[in-house]
Amino acid sequence: MTNLSDLDQIRMLKARYCRLADTKQWEAMAALFTEDAVMRFYDVGGGLLNEVTAAGFARTIGERVGSGQPVHHVFSHEIDFTSDTTAKGVWAMEDLVFHDRALHPEAPFDSMHGFGHYHDDYRKTEAGWLIAGSELTRLRLDIVR
Repeated sequence: MTNLSDLDQIRMLKARYCRLADTKQWEAMAALFTEDAVMRFYDVGGGLLNEVTAAGFARTIGERVGSGQPVHHVFSHEIDFTSDTTAKGVWAMEDLVFHDRALHPEAPFDSMHGFGHYHDDYRKTEAGWLIAGSELTRLRLDIVR
């Protein structure tokens, strides 16, 4: 068995976050967060759009994506370890959400294509590294209706 460095474990954690988001496994995705974690989403102008606690994560995110198919890409990570059990990270990101409005006419848009950064806090627990908080900031957001 290979022992992964703390950096590798955090990179795998974020990759798992993206995979679980894309496959809409909301409960499993929520388990990647500490119980006290809060996730905040900001618009292009820096205004707070939504704040989700770990307890409400699966329900809230699942409702927002709805019938859409999300696709997430994260890259160019910057991880700073602030102690043996805490770290901060910034990830460049691109996300897309596609709706089939022929099947789901209630969908709010056909597609969304966003660019920005995840600003994450991480905490090492007995279960391994978890996301202790996350903020998604946007540089650009294109919506097709």
